[in-house]
Amino acid sequence: MKIITAKQVLGRITVAELVPVMEAAMRDVSAGAALHPPRFAIPINDAGRMGLMYGALRNPPLHGAKVLSLYPGAPAQGLSSHQGFVLLFESEQGRPVAAIEADALTALRTAAVSMLATRALARPDPRVFTVCGAGEQAETHVQGILQCFEPSEIRIWARRPEAAHALAAHIADDRLRVTEDLADAVAGADVITTATSSRTAFLAGSALAPGQHVNLVGASLADSREVDDAAVARLSMFTDSLESSGRESGEILDAKAAGAIPDDYAVKELGAVLSGQVAGRLGDDEITGYKSHGLIVQDLAAGWHIAETLG
Repeated sequence: MKIITAKQVLGRITVAELVPVMEAAMRDVSAGAALHPPRFAIPINDAGRMGLMYGALRNPPLHGAKVLSLYPGAPAQGLSSHQGFVLLFESEQGRPVAAIEADALTALRTAAVSMLATRALARPDPRVFTVCGAGEQAETHVQGILQCFEPSEIRIWARRPEAAHALAAHIADDRLRVTEDLADAVAGADVITTATSSRTAFLAGSALAPGQHVNLVGASLADSREVDDAAVARLSMFTDSLESSGRESGEILDAKAAGAIPDDYAVKELGAVLSGQVAGRLGDDEITGYKSHGLIVQDLAAGWHIAETLG
């Protein structure tokens, strides 16, 4: 069994190379060829939670689990907010294949699916991107944008402007611009990605404009959200898993409870769009949204690619 660290992954595996890997996994999710039972997250103390995800893919035949410490405050100490391992098994004989440190893998596969969703749902040839957040997920999303698109401008907004400036300096690309006012950061953007640790909504629906696409990445559990009820009501919503969305989408669950959206509020799976089973964007003025939950099958597919690539 291979032991693969985050240091081995970073700099050798890119967001762009994982996009087709994630496309195959998302198609399999919507085709019923992947297993991703409900995840578990239990509080450990005031600082964080322990998470457990497990599941299987048919193509390639893999199964495994992801065990995490979920500590939102850890980045302040130079650590990842997602610390743990993805344990990967081949499913023909049940042999363990690899134990891969989870933080880099998680960040890369999450950004890869956001790039996939942007290609499928945004208007063609997006040029102006806004990334809300300045942590690990924000960094890999900026890298993914640079690798997968031809941006004229990438705006970075964070609640702590010094963190946004530090991220821009670290990536050092002249297309990056730190915008300290959220309204200015969002205005005129083709694609907006929220990749924060916020537990409450910070992006208002009134700030969105026709034709934009929004990737909702940071809040993956039912007790967290990044956009308000008005934003949910304005978005044509897509997600990685309808099953996960029904349990864990804080934005959608809260908006239904408040009566801001109907109980039959439409949500479509990204994999079904990619397979041509359902329609994606219906017009240039439609505001599309992709709600990322993060699925174990994404980890398994990315982990297999990493194990194969790194030998």
